[in-house]
Amino acid sequence: MNFSEVFKLSSLLCKFSPDGKYLASCVQYRLVVRDVNTLQILQLYTCLDQIQHIEWSADSLFILCAMYKRGLVQVWSLEQPEWHCKIDEGSAGLVASCWSPDGRHILNTTEFHLRITVWSLCTKSVSYIKYPKACLQGITFTRDGRYMALAERRDCKDYVSIFVCSDWQLLRVRRPPDWNKVVLLTVEGSSEVDPSRFQGIFGRIWSKVMLY
Repeated sequence: MNFSEVFKLSSLLCKFSPDGKYLASCVQYRLVVRDVNTLQILQLYTCLDQIQHIEWSADSLFILCAMYKRGLVQVWSLEQPEWHCKIDEGSAGLVASCWSPDGRHILNTTEFHLRITVWSLCTKSVSYIKYPKACLQGITFTRDGRYMALAERRDCKDYVSIFVCSDWQLLRVRRPPDWNKVVLLTVEGSSEVDPSRFQGIFGRIWSKVMLY
């Protein structure tokens, strides 16, 4: 059995790319990308503050670095090392950041879970989603990446809302009073939604995963 040389790591931030070709690791405010086979350094990026979270895009072309204390997210490109994107949530703060399945949108959750901001890397457009519920896993996506399920908390009641990821239009799933059924409602008021499209969502208030 062969072992590589030891390299530095901060806060256990080390992740393989989805295609298995790269290994990203963090040392304080530096992001290091290595070739998996040789462990040679391919790219070295410098962020504005200590990195607290990293995540690869689904196509392994981009990687985001979140600095929650500063309310910042920086995005780096493997194909174009000179390109980078900085997202500043300002006074709203930042507690979570993740990719959408297409790898071209970033979802940032602000402090106190007041909203989720959806940033597009392609069009630079911004969308806002209100009332995300503060739970361990309040967001999930369908396998084909077309829909997002979000746990919501509004007016002291819990909801599950479904969004179309292409334009972030809303489909709503409301948990009825009898707690035994899940009704899917579109914004037009129709309930004709294929349940097989949705994988489910898990939240702190549910005893198990609800499958649709």
